[in-house]
Amino acid sequence: MANIASEAKIAQRRADILGAAVEVFASKGFHAAGIADIAKILNIGHGTIYRYYKNKRDIFNAILADLLAEMAEVVQQEPPTTNSLNEYQAQLERIADHMMAIFNRDPRLAKIAFYESLGVDGEIHESVEHFISIFAQFTQAYMRNGVDKGFLRASMDQKIAANLITSMLMEAVKQVAIGQFSDEEMQSWRQEIIQFVIGGLGIVSE
Repeated sequence: MANIASEAKIAQRRADILGAAVEVFASKGFHAAGIADIAKILNIGHGTIYRYYKNKRDIFNAILADLLAEMAEVVQQEPPTTNSLNEYQAQLERIADHMMAIFNRDPRLAKIAFYESLGVDGEIHESVEHFISIFAQFTQAYMRNGVDKGFLRASMDQKIAANLITSMLMEAVKQVAIGQFSDEEMQSWRQEIIQFVIGGLGIVSE
């Protein structure tokens, strides 16, 4: 029982450090931020943080890894198995809702992922770009499924279409980083993205 309690306490402390670090990185930027800033928010000593993370880069990596894993889970929960245009539209709506909800819940995460990560170093930048590439590959699988089943345009360049959809969704996420959107504004973004995909990319009607 003591071990379980200890593990829970460690997990909570790590989560508290990451939560404070999100605030610091989003407000001060990665390079200007310091371990002291994180410790100050939590009212703990520097040494306590070093028991859980090697340095601020290690903390930043943990924040980004958790975020990218949450985004990846959204896509993995939506397999490319829809059988009609209506089903695919509904799937797009769910993906957009879940993805944008992550950042609407905490816009600071969008700032960290799509702005601060670019200035840390090449390795972190590549991690974000790799995730976006993987996301586009998942999207291309949806295109392939639709073409194979006859409800998407057969002449479509599936790779280009997938990259366009991914770019639109990521742009919406970046907009969340600029300011907290109201539910109405988020729905407008969502609706425009879906309508553009369904109509603007040449998806045939049923």
